[in-house]
Amino acid sequence: MEKILSVSVACYNLGDMILKNLKSFCESDVADLVEVIVTDDGSKDNTPDIVEEYAKQYPNTIKLIRKENGGPGSTVNSGIKNATGKYFRMVDGDDWVNTQNLNEFVKFLQTCDSDMVVADYELVDQKSQEVVEKKTFNLPPKEQLNFDSVFKDVPNEMHAITFKTEIFQNNNITLDNGFYTDVEYALFPIKYVKTVSYFNKTIYEYLVGQAGQSVNVNSMIRNLPQHDIVLKRMTKFYEDSKEELTQEQKKFLLNRLSGLANTQLWVLLNLEISKENKRKVKEFFKSVKSLSPDVYNVFKKSKRCRAL
Repeated sequence: MEKILSVSVACYNLGDMILKNLKSFCESDVADLVEVIVTDDGSKDNTPDIVEEYAKQYPNTIKLIRKENGGPGSTVNSGIKNATGKYFRMVDGDDWVNTQNLNEFVKFLQTCDSDMVVADYELVDQKSQEVVEKKTFNLPPKEQLNFDSVFKDVPNEMHAITFKTEIFQNNNITLDNGFYTDVEYALFPIKYVKTVSYFNKTIYEYLVGQAGQSVNVNSMIRNLPQHDIVLKRMTKFYEDSKEELTQEQKKFLLNRLSGLANTQLWVLLNLEISKENKRKVKEFFKSVKSLSPDVYNVFKKSKRCRAL
């Protein structure tokens, strides 16, 4: 059966969490229209064994790819390479989807022809397992919209976004292997997005409050070099592509990239106070300006920059 949605699931040592992810897809009414490409990034626990058992039970839905540890981005690249569905999206292995709404979502994707599809998502507290926030968007539901006409209301969080698979595969989009590749997933395709639709129900359930989460300040300090790599890759992408972008695509990317720079500044300001770290902050400003004057001009207007 032709696949409508390909889902790249990254997992590494998630033996106690991956089951909830897999069940959310396999217990849906549209499981045969979905392919879940689970790339195990060299887990040391029983994660691949759990996935393999599910792949045996649901061979039309679950596909396990085992590989040596190469970083989160390498697992998404594996998903992109092996995807056969009309649409493609990421779902982290410790997150899951709303099974009931997935049924309707996949049926919507069957008839949809937009380059990008936005859907609601929820933040779920790890301890209480309760929804602490629901993200919705100010877009007309289930219509094909011109991206440039609604770009100000289009989100840039990977949890909300599904793209046509051909955008990744036809343009050889490859993500960095490290952390924060969700930024690249959400932004690299924008160059090729002309149309967008909004599915106004929750699809993604995003687990928050984990100590080792990539957005945790201690994790971000530890992974600062990887964040810097993504910022540099994305600003270079913008500079290399800006002659081909519409004014609206430029504004969308500049807003997100200046936000990325602002996040990195925040991490630098959370380092211990020292002459060396003060030097790093000054060098960071110079680096952003040299990488992309356009990004710098937006970045320097932020409240955090003006306060320094």
